[in-house]
Amino acid sequence: MSSRLRTLSALAVSLALLAPTALHAESSFIDHRGKKFTFAKSPERVVTIVRSAPIIYRAIDEKADSIAGMNKDSLDRYFTKGIYAEILPEMAKINASAAQEGFVPNVEAILAQKPDAVIQWTHDEKIIEPLERVGLTVVGWQCCTEQDRLDYVTLTGYMTGRNDRAQAILKAQADTLKALDGKVASLDSAALPTVLHIDKVADQIQVIANGSQDLSLSGVTNPAADNTGEWWRTVDFEQLLVWNPDIIVIPAYATDLNPADFFGNPVLASLKAVKEKRVYKQPVFARTPDAPEIFLTSEWLAAIAHGADFAPDFKKQISDTYKLIYGAELTDDQLKAILESESNAPASKYVEIFG
Repeated sequence: MSSRLRTLSALAVSLALLAPTALHAESSFIDHRGKKFTFAKSPERVVTIVRSAPIIYRAIDEKADSIAGMNKDSLDRYFTKGIYAEILPEMAKINASAAQEGFVPNVEAILAQKPDAVIQWTHDEKIIEPLERVGLTVVGWQCCTEQDRLDYVTLTGYMTGRNDRAQAILKAQADTLKALDGKVASLDSAALPTVLHIDKVADQIQVIANGSQDLSLSGVTNPAADNTGEWWRTVDFEQLLVWNPDIIVIPAYATDLNPADFFGNPVLASLKAVKEKRVYKQPVFARTPDAPEIFLTSEWLAAIAHGADFAPDFKKQISDTYKLIYGAELTDDQLKAILESESNAPASKYVEIFG
């Protein structure tokens, strides 16, 4: 069992033990800085500067009423168009002046929202200190390991007083990955396919060398991984040919790149993944790696690599997951959009696997 899967299982159990605290108004917890917080009642007005925090807060609280403000990047990336804009239209109405560029807080605008708490990244004290200097309560989130992302759900469960919701969402992740782990364990570890994530193709090619997604959960390996901790690497075609991956995945955030761009590129035509048309665009649920539904990505990739049995009835699972997390009833068109069915139509067996 992978370390990530053990963590998910343990966390689901621990949350089960904590669930009764949702019945009490007072909540105490420790953020990623080791700072302790005690809320006599759930904050009524929360401002989020972390880009994905509004998605997570809305998922756990099941409403947007307590989100008083957010980062402008959050609004622009997630709530002006796409699936979140469709299923969570109320999010586009939230004030987006908390930070105009990146994560540098607009202190005056945040104070105007009269927040009970602010969620901010911990990586730079200079983006927290101005908030605390004026007396604001700042809950710190660190980035960006898989454990950190699980903690975002846990911390939000404490803040909202909805440990029951946090438990349900984390259990859905743990159950899915446990079932997937059992299937992957039967594979020949010496013959796992290689997968390369490419998000830019020009004179130089940008690949994800050391991302945070645990590819072992899907029964694949990354030829670009080098344990340097460097997320991206820029390489030339010769290096790409040396790796010659079995599968190429285009990250969901690379909105201007599609499988057809590879299949129609004569320079890339000799790559195994291109010749076999095994180039795929990640589904929309992978567009933010911090979203509560990100665990579906591991199952999707396993199906791409090993066949439909690794993600049986996947469309229904997506529907059930979005119903659980967001209370959304997805339409057939929304499911197709989430799966990037149109972009992936030319790719090998995509329609056969996912319908």
